[in-house]
Amino acid sequence: MMKDKACKAILYFVATAFALIALVPCGCSQSSPTPDLEISLAPIHELRVNIAESYPPQIMVYIKGGLSDGCTTFHEMTTNVSGNVIIIEVTTQRPGGATCTQLYGFFERNVNLGSDFTSGEAYTVKANDKTTTFVMP
Repeated sequence: MMKDKACKAILYFVATAFALIALVPCGCSQSSPTPDLEISLAPIHELRVNIAESYPPQIMVYIKGGLSDGCTTFHEMTTNVSGNVIIIEVTTQRPGGATCTQLYGFFERNVNLGSDFTSGEAYTVKANDKTTTFVMP
């Protein structure tokens, strides 16, 4: 009889511990219900231009960027074409003041720039801190 009570007490304790662990967030904790978002330029790890074999040729840009911690997510990407320079601004977002897991992550995005480029011309693509060039076929 004493063993049954001890087993029930241990079982209750273990079940309660598992229930409490399940309530702990795994990415980040926030101190306020509507935190301010911190928007910043994403670190760019890879920038690649691909030219689709179509008529007319389509220019695609592949971007691989970094997420500094478990709370940081992709925010947005804006594209601006000025002459022969294409500027792509890539940003990330994270809750302000959040305590986050220190796990660096990545995101990947593809941008279709279309085909409105002059054949034989050289173009420069800048995505935050990375730059590459291509020649329109």
